[in-house]
Amino acid sequence: MSYGLRKYRTSQANTASREDLLILLYEGAIRFLERAISEMEARNLSEHKMYLRRGLAIVAELQSTLDFDKGGELSMQLFDLYGFMMERLSQANMKQDMSLIRVVIENLETLLEGWRDAVRQVKEKQGLQDMAPPPPSGRRLAGGAY
Repeated sequence: MSYGLRKYRTSQANTASREDLLILLYEGAIRFLERAISEMEARNLSEHKMYLRRGLAIVAELQSTLDFDKGGELSMQLFDLYGFMMERLSQANMKQDMSLIRVVIENLETLLEGWRDAVRQVKEKQGLQDMAPPPPSGRRLAGGAY
């Protein structure tokens, strides 16, 4: 990766919202795991392991940052799913079975699509709220707000 692209991605990650950062993490995990497969197919074992570890580290980070107080049942389901993914990646490492990595990639892609939709819906809703006209001046709204 070129120096300029690396600086751009670092800048992008440093200025991203929490939602956008989540999407970047999913994209990164998928990219690393796809690269792990291609490196194994090219018989570059050390590169394969490096990319596999990077993908695994992102999945572990996604699992460790779940908020069970806010996320409730969804957080529990994601915790279990991330655990499943990490187990599959560990097995893929031991067995050198790329089909196990592909299963994880498919799951990550499904989650990524869902998060993208959710973020888009939230941003659209926020955009509509930002465009709402302000209340008339001098009049009180219910609850005493101005």
